[in-house]
Formats: sequence, C-alpha cells, structure tokens
Amino acid sequence: MSRLTLRGFGMVLLLVGIMASLMGGCAKPTPAPTPTPMIVEKIVEVQATEVPIEAHYKLAWIMPDMFNPFWVYMRQGAEKAAREYRAEGIAVDIQQMAPIKTFNVEEQVAIFENAIQMKVDGVGICVIDHTAVIKQVEQAVAAGIPVAALSTDIPDSPRTTFCGVDDALWAQNVAEYAIEHQGGKGNYIGLEGIPGNYISELRTKGFKAAVANHSGAELVELQPAYFNREKGMAAMENMLQKYPAGQIQGVFCVNDEVALGAIEAVEAAGRESEIVVVGIDGNSDAATAIKQGRLLATSWDDPWGKGYVAVKGIVNFQEGNEVPDWSQVQAKVVHQGNADELLELFPYYEQFYKP
Repeated sequence: MSRLTLRGFGMVLLLVGIMASLMGGCAKPTPAPTPTPMIVEKIVEVQATEVPIEAHYKLAWIMPDMFNPFWVYMRQGAEKAAREYRAEGIAVDIQQMAPIKTFNVEEQVAIFENAIQMKVDGVGICVIDHTAVIKQVEQAVAAGIPVAALSTDIPDSPRTTFCGVDDALWAQNVAEYAIEHQGGKGNYIGLEGIPGNYISELRTKGFKAAVANHSGAELVELQPAYFNREKGMAAMENMLQKYPAGQIQGVFCVNDEVALGAIEAVEAAGRESEIVVVGIDGNSDAATAIKQGRLLATSWDDPWGKGYVAVKGIVNFQEGNEVPDWSQVQAKVVHQGNADELLELFPYYEQFYKP
C-alpha cells in the first residue's frame, strides 16, 4: 500500500486530471462466449460513507488523448468501483493523464515510465501502440505494479489483466448486421483507425470476416480515419467522390467518432437512403443518432464495465487476491430497437465523474 502523492506527474508531457464519467482487442484471451443480450443495470445508488480508511491506493490512468468521450465513460466506471471501495474503507485515487498531442506514442510511453518511477499502486492504460509499451509493462510488473490493459490488449507482455471484449468478433457482428440489413449483399467501405494500431487491425479483421460470410457482399476499400470524427468525414467525402451513387451500400467504421463523421458526409451528399453506416463503442452521440435513424447501429462494448473491472483487478491484486487474465465485459449490437436502453445508462454513470 502506498500513500505517496502524484505531484511528480506534473511533467510537461502530461496533461493530468482530465476526463471521465461514463465508459473505449485481445490476443491472449480465449475465444469470447456466445453473445448475450445487453443488460441495462438498474443499479442501487452507491453512496460514499464515512468508513475509516484502512488502505490507500494510487492509480495512474493513461489514455491515448483527451478528446474521445469513450475515455470519459471508462473513467466513470473506474470511479464507480472506487466509490464502492471507499464504502469498504479502501481509498482509490485515480489520476488521469494523456499525451498533449493526440495519439502520440512517445508521450504515452514517457507518461507510463514516469508513473513507474513514482511507484504508483497500479496502472490502467489504453495503449496507442501495444508494441511500444512492452518494456514498461515488464518494468511495472517486476516492481509489483499491476497493469490493466483497457480496451486494447497488450499481447506478448506480462500485463496483469485485459479489460475488454473480443474486438474482432464484435466488429464482425455489427458489420453483419449492416450486410443483412442490405439484403445480404452490396459493396462496403471500411474506415479504419491508425495504420498498425492493434485494435484497429482486429476490427478490420472482423469486417473482413463478416463480408466473407456473405457471398453477395464485397469489401471494396479500406481507408484510415484515425479514430477521429473530422477525419472520418473527410475520408468518407473522398470515398463518395470515388464511388458514385449506387456503387456503395454501407460503411463499417472503426469507432463511433469515425461513424458520426461518415454519416455527416453521406447526408451532405444526399445519399443516406442508399448507404448505411455502423460504428463501434456505443457513445452518447452515436446512440442518439441511432434513435434518430441516422446511424444504423453500433457495437456497444461497455466502456463503463472496462473501467470498473480494471480498478477491481488492480485493487484485488494489491489485496492479494486472484485476478483473471481476461476481465470480460458485456457487448451488444445497438440498433434503433434498443437504443433507448443504452441511452438510459449515461445519466446514471454521470454521478461518478463529470469532466
């Protein structure tokens, strides 16, 4: 147990104490179980109580940037777990940080190294480049600091637990939903993340598997969109110019931010009646767009659950308890018929953290 402060985290490379409030692949884990329906928890309010503190843990919470709402959702789930621990006499302080430049690998590695030097009690990290942090994971674990890989796994490393879903499977599921909506046929475009990014590669693998399961479907092109809404819109604008009316029936997007940009481009071109768009994550704007009939579907992968099980895993490790190699969370294809179920969750989780 550590009672150190994190003031030393104030290095220039870090932006500390940002985001959180709601909840954003995997090589080591075994195949995911059969998908189950989305469960909307009607959770009993978790109240902080004046229980004497018997243990105090400091966690470094390292994200790829400061902008995607998915990081906010994961932080909210983490804070929910922290509040539950507080009621048990265990204080959990979560210090969030991210690169100044969005998705900057070098800055994220430096942040991770600084966290190790400060001897935090645990690290939750959503990696930008899984190969770039293997050395830091090894150093942390060797120093007794558990590492929870959030949303994106860190294969070939001794990370303590992976908190997420089978990304290839759930990308396949949402892509198949789009293909089946279009009659099991058609031409499709894939808008990816950052070239070489592990979770982007897994999701593209899922898109390809979905197309392979339908003889009348074809994935005609893949384009990077860098997990970004504006870049998703720009990439889609280019694709609409390249493929005139009638040549494209759907778009598979690496995340909801890209999908939201893509639907703006499709709508601006007046082609929303012929092209369906699907995303991955299940953020608030995406759920609203689905309810409005603008976005066809998203693959919700429970970002709140990812943050929650990460904190649980880190504290369990420090308390001497067993931690699963893969801390799975639920996932579900969200469409117009069940979007309200997802939208109900956002107000609940806002009570735990609001940026």
